Amino acid sequence: MRTQQEHALVADALASEGEVGVVTPQHLCFPEGIELVCGQRLAPLEAVYETYGTLAPDKSNVILLCHALSGGAHAAGKHHPNDRKPGWWDLYIGPNKALDTNRFFVICINALASPYGTTSPLSIDPRTGKPYHLNYPPVCVTDWVELERMVLEHLGIQQVYAVVGGSTGGMRAFEWAMRYPERVRKALVIAAPARSNPMVIALNHIQRQTILMGLKHGGIEGANRGLMLARMLGHISYLSEYALWSKFGRDTVPETDFWSVTYQVESYLEYKATTFLQRFDPFCYLYITRAMDNFDLGATYGEGDLRRALARVQAEMLFVSFTSDWLFPPAGQQEAVEILQSLGKRAEHVIIDSPWGHDSFLVERVKPQLKPVIQRFLES
Repeated sequence: MRTQQEHALVADALASEGEVGVVTPQHLCFPEGIELVCGQRLAPLEAVYETYGTLAPDKSNVILLCHALSGGAHAAGKHHPNDRKPGWWDLYIGPNKALDTNRFFVICINALASPYGTTSPLSIDPRTGKPYHLNYPPVCVTDWVELERMVLEHLGIQQVYAVVGGSTGGMRAFEWAMRYPERVRKALVIAAPARSNPMVIALNHIQRQTILMGLKHGGIEGANRGLMLARMLGHISYLSEYALWSKFGRDTVPETDFWSVTYQVESYLEYKATTFLQRFDPFCYLYITRAMDNFDLGATYGEGDLRRALARVQAEMLFVSFTSDWLFPPAGQQEAVEILQSLGKRAEHVIIDSPWGHDSFLVERVKPQLKPVIQRFLES
């Protein structure tokens, strides 16, 4: 429990924070495209990104921020003053925030296969003149990192001060430290291990099958309903038993028939699925979850030996886990930390006691615990 003085210090720190204000997405086109790990070339290639703060003349203050599955390049600020919500990590980006834009130049790049502007299954296939949909080539976390490298190099940035990410964004942050060890000074990996575990693969498989079955039997409309069901299952995996009990318990909704929504938690899941459908796409969901499944740094860089792979790391690394995260439990990160430490690498693991599950890094109530951890790492 915090003392009254500690609560006052937290309040003062939060009060001193500023906002990044109105931001504008940036667009790049790479006519020659990108050579994917699968061997196919994706061209032409569009990339969308946003930046916050000012780039130093020597480009030494760059923080690459990597978004999670349903996120995008819009990480902070608003696109219009009347927007209802700011970017997905606005809590942590801005003057005097954890990613302090008084000091750092923060860039967030929309990943391949994401529906927010970068070339995805929604983009037009130049061979057919129609959206790619299932003709989009397979992508993996390495391809996401390669796109980020291309954008950074276009901006004249060869090295980043830090790369930061949570969940699938954490996978990218980890891969950056592996793939380009000489280009990364610090890597902050939040709620992401060195490889996806069987539970993640199993949950993603069920989610993809709901979309594919819907597509087979009901076309696009069926795929959309499949996406809604997939999101319900996925959303549960981001929460915890405590979060569900505290938000909903066994509360019911009034006047429903037997097979419709009966409990508040059911109503909540339907609502979240409906809003998700308004901003995401079933084909994109298929490709991104498969990329998650295939993430395995030991296989990619160590011929199956994680220790051999982690020997590549040069960056100072901080791993952050949450006690109630059952999707990517702390043990997965602890494994990587112990190997890195045994190799003489600079690696630390902070486990935050949070009851809010995998999504803790997005929850405002966790900010007073997470912010000082991030600041200490970035500003040291």
